[in-house]
Amino acid sequence: MKSTVWDRIYKDYQKGGQAWATLSRGLDQDFKDFVERTNFPIKKVFDIGFGTGHYLVWLKAKGFKIGGIDSSETAYRMASKALGSKEDLVCGSVYEYNLPKDTYGLILSIHAIHHGLKSQVKRALDQVYDGLVPDGWLYITLPLITSEDEWRSFQGKYEVEPGTYAPPEGPEKGLPHSFYTKKEMRKLFSRYKNYKLLQDVHNHWYITAQK
Repeated sequence: MKSTVWDRIYKDYQKGGQAWATLSRGLDQDFKDFVERTNFPIKKVFDIGFGTGHYLVWLKAKGFKIGGIDSSETAYRMASKALGSKEDLVCGSVYEYNLPKDTYGLILSIHAIHHGLKSQVKRALDQVYDGLVPDGWLYITLPLITSEDEWRSFQGKYEVEPGTYAPPEGPEKGLPHSFYTKKEMRKLFSRYKNYKLLQDVHNHWYITAQK
């Protein structure tokens, strides 16, 4: 597949470039706490935007059968190496991918699924719902609508469509980012039970919910 914005970021990182965004972060402690306290109907997980595979490495050690998707061929190779095999990893766009139905006990996407238009994000989230088994869980992060005024790389941003903006420069130059209000979040996840919405210090929504 053709090179993506994030594939270029990963290639630059491998050459000693900047550890941009999620590359500079370890595992999210809130996610680890969520996994430790949650009973999953099956221990099978799918990671949307798996990056270097660090979440999947941790989940595999916890006994999960793992899989995921990322648009970057470089990330795909990095994650495969970290995991010791290709497992059920896919290199492709989550906005075009059809998750197998009723398959996963956990689907996560941390700082990844919002990199598209809102119609694309909604389609991907519909796939998430279909991909979960009954009583399966999701763990998703999406940026608050106020974030687009506060992120350093978004100074001078331009609007792609209402609620979706792209930075004018930097590693993610031109890449659409969709931002969400609290009302939009409740609508997006209205089919779920045990819905919990939190806000972190970086102005991201953290959503956990059960099918």
